[in-house]
Amino acid sequence: MSIKLYLLGRKRGFLPITLMHAMARLGYTGVILVEPEDLFLCLGYFDYLPQIVDLRECRNLKIPIIRREIGGGTVLLGPGQVFYQMVLEKRDVPFKVEDAYKKLSSPVVRAYRRLGVDVEYRPINDIVVKGSQRKISGQGAGDVGKCFVFAGNILVDFNVDIMARLLAVVHKDKVREKLLENMSWLKRETGTDYTFEDIASLLVEEFSREWDLEPTEVPQEALDLAHQLERELTSEETLWEETGRKHNVVKIREGVYIRSKEVQIEGSSVKVYAEIVDGVVRYIELEPPDHHLEKQLTGIPYELNVEKEGIPKHLLRVLLFE
Repeated sequence: MSIKLYLLGRKRGFLPITLMHAMARLGYTGVILVEPEDLFLCLGYFDYLPQIVDLRECRNLKIPIIRREIGGGTVLLGPGQVFYQMVLEKRDVPFKVEDAYKKLSSPVVRAYRRLGVDVEYRPINDIVVKGSQRKISGQGAGDVGKCFVFAGNILVDFNVDIMARLLAVVHKDKVREKLLENMSWLKRETGTDYTFEDIASLLVEEFSREWDLEPTEVPQEALDLAHQLERELTSEETLWEETGRKHNVVKIREGVYIRSKEVQIEGSSVKVYAEIVDGVVRYIELEPPDHHLEKQLTGIPYELNVEKEGIPKHLLRVLLFE
């Protein structure tokens, strides 16, 4: 199958996000390779802004925010990340979501291996380093217009310090440590500071094993629409949209989540820090401390209707889910 290749290089502003939306809405299919020149925060389609983002820190750091129309979580985007974005006709994509992710991730997995990092696809969103299981690429997908859009990034470098500061969590230092423990990037794994050209050339070779790529200029109408979409996707209405999803935890990588909240129990404030790994509360810390309760909560399934002898249901709900 033959598809277009749009090799953009480094681009300023929100164009690295808005262009794929414009292309999909106009029905232009192909593979887009691009690297952001500026730092910004990108909400996933289902993310509810005030529960995910520390807006005060965003303002302090002057980090702008945009919402994309495909899935995946909130992520810090910027220089040192090469985006691969596939805008495809729906009929050309496997019907099952996991099958689509696995198929479209394959060229990226091969590219990482050629760059010296042995990685594997971990359903549903992640590419991880074998052995350590550190996340080295996050991906998202969804229908935009009449097209299916699949997007991810190859991380040459990543700033976990800023990412932790921008999350709406109470224990920023602990969250930073978990990000560092569960994420990685090429510079960390190989010691090499790859350029856009280094990464793009390998991606082109690997995508060419799946499709016949035709290098093409981006249509002007797509660029025009991309600039118009910037206003829409960064508007107050779009950013503050109630998505209906509650964010009780922060996803670090597939299978690893952190709960870092301040809750009210019988009129008193309690800070809760919990690590949920593969659906189980592996570690929990309360402030002020309650070692007996912490011990009781450690090891229980992280399920909304979970019960634990000796702990009232409403207390479980407040500590773990509200």
